[in-house]
Amino acid sequence: FKRRRVEFFPGIQVRNQVGYVSPFTIDRFGNEYAEGGFSTGRIRWNPRLEIRKNFKIVGMLDLANGRWAPSGSEDPIIDEIIERGHPPGRTDLPIADPRELYLEWRSSIGLLRVGQQAFTWGQGMLANNGNYQDRFGDLRFGDDGPGDIYERILFATKPFKYRAGAIKDLAIGFGGDLVFRDERVELVDGDLAGQALLVLRWQDERKPWNSIGGYGVYRRQHTTDDGDVYHDDDDLEVGAFSFTGQGVKWLDSGIQLLGGYEAAFIFGRTTIARDERGTHKVVQGGAVGRGYIGRDESWLVGFDAGYASGDADPSDRWINNFTFDAGHTVGLVLFNQVNAWRSARTEMLATDGDLTGVPLNGTQFIPTQGGVSNAIYIHPKARYALWERLEVWGGPLFAAAPVPIVDPYTTRLNGGVPTNTVNGDGGRRYYGTELDLGIRGRFDIRNLWLQAGLQGGLLMPGPGLANRAGNTDGPVGAIWFRTEIRY
Repeated sequence: FKRRRVEFFPGIQVRNQVGYVSPFTIDRFGNEYAEGGFSTGRIRWNPRLEIRKNFKIVGMLDLANGRWAPSGSEDPIIDEIIERGHPPGRTDLPIADPRELYLEWRSSIGLLRVGQQAFTWGQGMLANNGNYQDRFGDLRFGDDGPGDIYERILFATKPFKYRAGAIKDLAIGFGGDLVFRDERVELVDGDLAGQALLVLRWQDERKPWNSIGGYGVYRRQHTTDDGDVYHDDDDLEVGAFSFTGQGVKWLDSGIQLLGGYEAAFIFGRTTIARDERGTHKVVQGGAVGRGYIGRDESWLVGFDAGYASGDADPSDRWINNFTFDAGHTVGLVLFNQVNAWRSARTEMLATDGDLTGVPLNGTQFIPTQGGVSNAIYIHPKARYALWERLEVWGGPLFAAAPVPIVDPYTTRLNGGVPTNTVNGDGGRRYYGTELDLGIRGRFDIRNLWLQAGLQGGLLMPGPGLANRAGNTDGPVGAIWFRTEIRY
């Protein structure tokens, strides 16, 4: 019945990937990441109950989210990182990971959401929900991050919706959060972080693919005791601001111009630092942009580009290294694997006071977990659909560091001289060139959707990844076979 219409969407998704990453050096001692093949995946239930289009109950539950096989590594160094550290990807295997459960009510004055919610803003560089839907036609590589989740109250409204002109499409939202999980906080581990947020977003009602907006958040955070030698090093107070937009323009010939961007800035102060200097100032920034031309149903040519600020001096009173959310992936090898495992290894070394004299402070925030940090890159790409349901895409990734590449552990051992993870010259900033290629196909029957494909990447390391002698690893490769079923 129209007046009492109720709809239920089961939202079942099963995703798996089987892959292999070739060996590469992860520290100054010559130890290697050489894990061989392994499998990861998740089973996700995302039910949604809609009542007359103005009331929703939304849930999300992950089962077996993480490493499926093997459970660990035969290499004790890699196994320690998997068990105690922060390697790229989800390496734990929880029985159940509750991600969302919230109520949404749409009224004549606006939208109200209350409950546990995941959240993505703009291009997903600053806030990312870890629920990327790999739509046919996207040119992305890699997999989702763990996702940002909040206990949130949010109200959004269109105060000018009855006015004439473009202003009627302006939405304003505001709310408050208790952070359940992100790259800096784990509520279940005793971390506490509260946020107040404000969102302004304009989206053309007639052309919903065109939008522009701004997002601001104020955060106070107190982390649980990290067990290092410094006391009262657990507080953070920052403001984060992000500006984003995207759009599509059709030319007379039927060719499309597609583009999008996001720029983010973080300012504040923290005692969570890597030395005894007390309160430090936080000034960080990052940006991403993308532009393509073509016909989205058949071919596209263009590029992705980005910038993340770095920190050339980890011992001063400033923290400047911006790290993308792990869900905003760039390429397959350099950031997702090499830099991620190297920074995860640094965390383990930096917590060992026998090696540095005194354990470094705030070591749990050294790993990038696959996010881009201290980098400027461009990733030209092209895509071609062989048939409606089969496509190939790829292109080269060029990446360098905007400031010297500084590993806090090796730099401290070398008296503050900028030094990379493998004890090389941090002043040499070119990370390398990576070649990425993917092919995938899909098939759907009514509400059942299936996709399978291969993704591969080959990194030619540059001097920024070289050791003290100036030598780099040989080419580092990664290949993934990915499957997904949705209902």
